[in-house]
Amino acid sequence: MKKLARIYFAAVTCVALILGFGTAARAADDVASKDEQARLEGVWSFASVKVNGQPQPVAGHEADRMIFQKDGRFTVVQRPGITHGTFKVNPGHTPKQYDVRIQTGRLKGISVPAIYELAGDTLTICLPLGGSERPTVLESKPSDGHLFEVFKRERETVKEALIAAGHRDLTGTWQAEAYALDGKPASADDLKKVQLVFDAEGNTKALNDGKLFIASSTKIDPTASPETIDITFTGGEGKGGTALGIYKLEGNLLTICRAAPGKPRPTEFSSNPGSDLTLMSYRKSVTGPKHVRPMLRTK
Repeated sequence: MKKLARIYFAAVTCVALILGFGTAARAADDVASKDEQARLEGVWSFASVKVNGQPQPVAGHEADRMIFQKDGRFTVVQRPGITHGTFKVNPGHTPKQYDVRIQTGRLKGISVPAIYELAGDTLTICLPLGGSERPTVLESKPSDGHLFEVFKRERETVKEALIAAGHRDLTGTWQAEAYALDGKPASADDLKKVQLVFDAEGNTKALNDGKLFIASSTKIDPTASPETIDITFTGGEGKGGTALGIYKLEGNLLTICRAAPGKPRPTEFSSNPGSDLTLMSYRKSVTGPKHVRPMLRTK
């Protein structure tokens, strides 16, 4: 009986050690991945691109960027649009592994297994085109179905690049879909008349049936979680005040939650009775704003 007990104890101890080593190894991998993501954090410009071994033209426009955040988010700023997603790295493999999940645009929901190399201020990535098989070498040959990209690190900060990308994301005309103040919703008929227009500098015009009733300037911080927006009213209702808010952009749907001027910034997207919060949703319009009529004078 004692012998069986010793065998059982030894077996349990062995399993515990194995599990402990496994947990420790995973923890070490997690630390290595976070350290590597911190190394990747920054703004990267396209230096060269190959598809199936064939060199491709590089736009060379200063707005063409790959922006990595150390929390695992990325943004690709490339004409004609902007793509957002998440990434994970595994630097313990040879070559190092890089997994991407696209969150916006026509490829939304797609996951791509890739490989990469980070050498100083040069980042090289190789990923499959239209497939799920991870490349094994950092190269692109004829008919191999690989996209091969080389990036160079820029001096621009992540925050600067994301603010510029954020303004570009917001530029355009947005049709109101939902509006609630203190939890009280606007009617569907009223919403049909309301549009919000952003220009490339973050200035906005709120239109009601084509008539300007609020003008503002905005300051955004896409690095915050949730992303923040400060709205300073430059004309119309509330002129001179600044409302603190948060926003999120999900494809062509923009949601903003803001407090009244002088009140604390909201922390979640809600508007309940007595909250003094305004919750608004807009969908990007392809038709542009209605003809803008002059704004009425306000006291």
